Amino acid sequence: MKEDKASYRNRGGIVQKLVTAYKRVRYFTKAGRNLVVKQSAEFRVVKHAVLEVGENVTIQDYSFFQLTMPEPKVFIGDNTVIGRRNIITAKNLIRIGSDVLIGSDVQIIDHSHGTRRDTPMRLQRAEIGFVEIGDDVWIGVGAKILMNVTIGKGAVIGANSVVTSDIPEYAIAVGSPAKVVKYRT
Repeated sequence: MKEDKASYRNRGGIVQKLVTAYKRVRYFTKAGRNLVVKQSAEFRVVKHAVLEVGENVTIQDYSFFQLTMPEPKVFIGDNTVIGRRNIITAKNLIRIGSDVLIGSDVQIIDHSHGTRRDTPMRLQRAEIGFVEIGDDVWIGVGAKILMNVTIGKGAVIGANSVVTSDIPEYAIAVGSPAKVVKYRT
């Protein structure tokens, strides 16, 4: 017997709700209403990690969250979309505001490796910082947001940009390293 399209879509919706419910309980310390976490989204989270999201947050397919030692905390505001294949890696603090749109293949990282010459890099401790992304920010496809960076409210980060320093409110920044080219009007 052939299954009609409405029945098939309904079953898909039920599966999505079950996946989200499982991941909400398993990985999130706090989650608002209408969270959507796609089945292929992956989480590697230490026991004491904090992962909080507001209402109407969507985490798209193949996104990867790694919250690792020593004290990882990730906060995501309301109405924010984490695009496909995003990588969010926290050892300390990543704060993403409300109404943020993050394109696919974006990386957000709050730490880096040591680079001293007197010790092989693989033996050096991580340098740990933070990332703060304000409300109403748009981060384009393939952008990289590196440690110790604040992106101001309303900013736009161009596709494939590498953000290594603070970006002011309502600025449009592009390039590697990202530089402000103009402001939203």
